[in-house]
Amino acid sequence: MKRIIMVVGILLCGIFLAGCSRNYNSITYTKFTETFKNKNDYLVINQTLKYEDKFERCIEANGKNIQFIYYEFKTEKEARKYMKDNYSNRNKYSYKDRKKYITVKCTDNMYFYVIQIDSTIIVGNSSVKNNKKEIKNIFKELGY
Repeated sequence: MKRIIMVVGILLCGIFLAGCSRNYNSITYTKFTETFKNKNDYLVINQTLKYEDKFERCIEANGKNIQFIYYEFKTEKEARKYMKDNYSNRNKYSYKDRKKYITVKCTDNMYFYVIQIDSTIIVGNSSVKNNKKEIKNIFKELGY
């Protein structure tokens, strides 16, 4: 009887822990754009032509003291290289490289959060630390 209870307990723990892992899927620029167009406080600007030599797409959503940027690369390898080249300095950023995604956080003088999934990168930042909660909520709304 003890073994059965132990096996059932181990199975339940395994199921619970498997459900806690993050399984992100990248979003399209269309979803990004539509999310911010539905918010009154944000101005959406397509900057792709300005940066076409670096990115497939670059879309900015600017709000009051908050900015989100969507970058799309040709390949996941290019996106990962961009993250490593720009954010892997451990003295400035909390850089976490996972198998499927990379996250970067910085909270020195502002709140800054970046996530790379597949060939896309989304940056959320604010010069006001108090906007941290709104940035996190918008990332959740985007599916991150």
